[in-house]
Amino acid sequence: MSAATWAERYIERFGLALTPLRGKVPIREGWNLDENLLRTSEAAREYFTRNPRDNIGACLEPSGLVSGDCDYLDGARLALALKGIDLDAMIASTPTIIGRAPRLEFKAPPGVKLTRKSVVWPPRVAGEKPVTVLELRAGRVQDVLPPSIHPDTKRPYRWITAPQGGFPELPESLLTLWLDFDAFKHRARNLCPWADPEPAAAPPEPRPAPRERSGPSVIAAFNDVHDAEAILESHGYQRIAKRRWKSPNGSGVAGVVVLPSGRVYCHHQSDGLGDGRAHDAFDLFRIFDHGGDCRAAVKAAAEMLGMKREVTA
Repeated sequence: MSAATWAERYIERFGLALTPLRGKVPIREGWNLDENLLRTSEAAREYFTRNPRDNIGACLEPSGLVSGDCDYLDGARLALALKGIDLDAMIASTPTIIGRAPRLEFKAPPGVKLTRKSVVWPPRVAGEKPVTVLELRAGRVQDVLPPSIHPDTKRPYRWITAPQGGFPELPESLLTLWLDFDAFKHRARNLCPWADPEPAAAPPEPRPAPRERSGPSVIAAFNDVHDAEAILESHGYQRIAKRRWKSPNGSGVAGVVVLPSGRVYCHHQSDGLGDGRAHDAFDLFRIFDHGGDCRAAVKAAAEMLGMKREVTA
């Protein structure tokens, strides 16, 4: 089957946004701008009929995709096992491309802005390049598609698990890992068998002792009896899916995610929660009802709970 036919089918069946490549490198200047992508089957067929030797790439964000590139397969297995993810089982059930290493393709989660993340191990030998173990890919980057020719192996990329009715949702386990990647990356880096472990980050400086503290923590007690999702709902947030909410201050997409821990992570920079941190129920109470003032929120929470308040939060 010709490159033109492959490209035409990628657009007709899956709605992908394509770009021509030389090896892995996009040919067109400004290739990831909407106006320079191949979005119709007619445009793709016409281009690849004229240029049959060019490779085919999919620009992820406009194609509605994200991917996981397992550059060093054994290391990727070990790293994902830290989160209870069976990589081989995932490959068997997920559309997966093999070039030199497997790359899994998923539907991008709606309303969640993901960026490229990678686990990198030190060089095996001094003077060599570091070893990229796992790369999570998202945004306006491109993935090479079959039947493109790999520039190193000179063999065609191929589907080892083909997309049938489309691409599956990104699993919750992988989304959670992606959103809390820094902690995962450190643990995954220290699985490297040929390098000494990196020390953990230095703990923060201890806070000054509070002048007065009586009984259990007000914040912990507040979190025990309050639900973050109920607080979201009471402040105008709208549930769109099981763990996703639409912000009244956002762009109309469900960019507020409730993590399995119950904490809330917001991808809207226009929202008060969109500060790059996950928030528990007390955080929401502090931000929404007390303008971010922790001392005032602790005092109010203590009064609500009938507790002697903590002077220093």
